[in-house]
Amino acid sequence: MADQDINYPDVLGFVTGGPRLTQDVVQCALAARPGRVPAGKTFDLLLLVQNASDIDVDVILQPELPARDLKNQQHRFDTKTNRLVVGLRPAEVGYVTLPVTTSPTTEPGQGYLAGVRLEVKRMDKKRKPQRVRGPQGGGRFVIEELANDTQQQLKSLQELVFSVNDGGKKSQVVTPFVMQPPSIASLKEAKPGWTSLWTVADYADDYIIARKVRDTARQVVQQARRETVFMPLLKATQAKFQACSYPLTAPEAICITKILTLLLEMGVVDPTPETPRPAWPRWYTRLCRLLNREAGLAEHPAPLITQYLYNDLVHDSVIYGFTMVGTVTNENFGSPEETGSYADDIVDVLENTKPLDFARAYFPLILAGLIANARVTMPNEQIRETVFILSKAVEKRRAERTPDNAFIFDIANRLIERALDSV
Repeated sequence: MADQDINYPDVLGFVTGGPRLTQDVVQCALAARPGRVPAGKTFDLLLLVQNASDIDVDVILQPELPARDLKNQQHRFDTKTNRLVVGLRPAEVGYVTLPVTTSPTTEPGQGYLAGVRLEVKRMDKKRKPQRVRGPQGGGRFVIEELANDTQQQLKSLQELVFSVNDGGKKSQVVTPFVMQPPSIASLKEAKPGWTSLWTVADYADDYIIARKVRDTARQVVQQARRETVFMPLLKATQAKFQACSYPLTAPEAICITKILTLLLEMGVVDPTPETPRPAWPRWYTRLCRLLNREAGLAEHPAPLITQYLYNDLVHDSVIYGFTMVGTVTNENFGSPEETGSYADDIVDVLENTKPLDFARAYFPLILAGLIANARVTMPNEQIRETVFILSKAVEKRRAERTPDNAFIFDIANRLIERALDSV
């Protein structure tokens, strides 16, 4: 497939945590539900599938069940569905359930494997499919943009253990399960089925959504001023970095909060006939999508920004921060693609509470906040004092200096000297 201009959200990766098996234009993963099955009861093979292309495809499924149990007994596993065809629309995500019945005399134990053999059939054979999700799964997925019942389904799926093991065979995925002794619970009738979780309709054009919520979004933007958001953002920043095992000193947290606040106060450019699709920061497009789902969020702008928009605001601030630091130092820190990837990495760390370090805390967020120091001032703040105590914080970080991050220390000291000379 050709390189994509669109990168739809990675719904499958949200469920599995990242792993996937790719079959032609489809990404998939398999789970047993439940993973521990009392003998004589039914369990589901649950195949999660994600279309990474812009064409319709049929996924043809055939269950692969153990031929014998651990006692070498035959015919202990059965299914009424020997073949199932599921049609996926372009970019669609969903899951198939294939019920499997077990005999009451099935030998309990671990080491059982069940799987699905699958064939992907492209429905449009004349046109070369275009990729609409990246090879690693797709773009960032925000569950809050979906209907509440779909959110609950996705959260339930996250509790399962998904496998991407092909069992050594092409066009197959297998998953382990455990057989337990028989129980007295009643046998439930189960049927195969398909559940759609996400389609392109769930990802409408940003500008169409923004038009629908324009007035409500404008109210939020107007309220996103330092008097309203600075202290909540400061507390959120301290908590986020603490969770990532990198507690910030007060001046470090203040600097990051200043660049975040500056980005909010810069606002957005309204569309015009000459520029109907202006460039918008990520936090604003996310805001519009959230308001489109739940307009009441606008009534509480500070929690909305710190709980729902924080990571997007950090992403925007990283990219803008590189521009600020580059302009002041007259240095180039990479292409838009490189700085965008760097911003993605920092957001991933914050979202998944991975360990942070000096480089990703300072470069460029704290450095950009230092540059923005005089532009975002709070009542009774002495901006020279803010710079001075940051210099002490940098000095205390000296033990973290390495050959790889030494240039960041150097830039920090240069910017501190510049800031002290200018106030």
